[in-house]
Amino acid sequence: MAVITQAEVHHLAVPQPHPIRSSYGSALDVLGVVVVRVTDTDGRVGEGWTTVIGGGGASVASFLSTELVPLVIGTDPARVRDLWQRMFMHSLSRGRKGVAMYAISAVDIAVWDLRARTANQPLHAHLGSVAPEVPVYGDGCWVSMSHDELRAAAEAYAARDFWGVKLKVGADLDDAVRRVEIVRDVVGPSGRVMVDANQRYDLLTTRRFAAAITDLDITWLEEPILSDSIHDYGRLHGTIGVPIAAGENEYSRYGFRELLEHGAVDILQPDAHRMGGVTEFMRVLALADTWNIPVAPHTSWELHSQLVCCGTTALAVEYYDWLPEDFFAVRPEITNGFVAVTQAPGTGASIDPASFEKYQVAR
Repeated sequence: MAVITQAEVHHLAVPQPHPIRSSYGSALDVLGVVVVRVTDTDGRVGEGWTTVIGGGGASVASFLSTELVPLVIGTDPARVRDLWQRMFMHSLSRGRKGVAMYAISAVDIAVWDLRARTANQPLHAHLGSVAPEVPVYGDGCWVSMSHDELRAAAEAYAARDFWGVKLKVGADLDDAVRRVEIVRDVVGPSGRVMVDANQRYDLLTTRRFAAAITDLDITWLEEPILSDSIHDYGRLHGTIGVPIAAGENEYSRYGFRELLEHGAVDILQPDAHRMGGVTEFMRVLALADTWNIPVAPHTSWELHSQLVCCGTTALAVEYYDWLPEDFFAVRPEITNGFVAVTQAPGTGASIDPASFEKYQVAR
């Protein structure tokens, strides 16, 4: 029986060519990427990673090195769910959300990558995929863009035959409505438009905004209010004429269970890099299958396209251009607006060794 003998932690910082501003005004000029590489007694390597927006990568890397790596050494990769439970319980009093779950996610993805590589299977086949490809939608139409820049970004995605285009909106409702109108004009009457408020609004503002965009045929309104206000999401759902999406800020299956039990959303948006890795993502897929709720994962189309295809309610994956083309040595390809399931063993995405040298943060 091969066991894990080594777990390396790397903290990378990837500068963004076009710094952006969120709806709250915070800037993103560097994307943190925390990578875990596990090696077993037979020399096989598995790789997992998480992305940290707006700082915090050092905290995740530190938690991994000091708290989780000791739990990983000596683990049989075949018992990945047992490892997940031990990491979760070890971290229970120090963070069931945030840093601890980011760290657990990176380890879990690495171990699943190792498992699939050991079986010489792509991860989606190892898990039991049900779809050969997944549609891609374009994100990156930021509040910090001018209207002309917004139009150009939407046109670029439309030219690639993406499933739809998502834009961010801010506090100025007149401007927010105008931005939605611009993207609707670009994609045409049959195109899909998604709107992300990044938790910027309160309940009343959301109702006002939804009323103003109802006639623009919005595919979903994403996180209009604070993600923890699940009761208020339940009050909004089904009453505003626009489907609601949420989940990127839920950090385990328990949060997704609450969203479903409160009848709070129309679309779930899990993120394997935040909410516990492959192990927990698959549990949320099972919940979505049970409740018949569409799933459109948050970010990381490279990994999520290979996971969401294992559920029966996959809707689309989200495309960002935060990581340059040469960051990965291997990753799935987007063709005519779809990501096909890869035939490469493991997750189908591996970071180029040169990226470790280029973006490594000094300890």
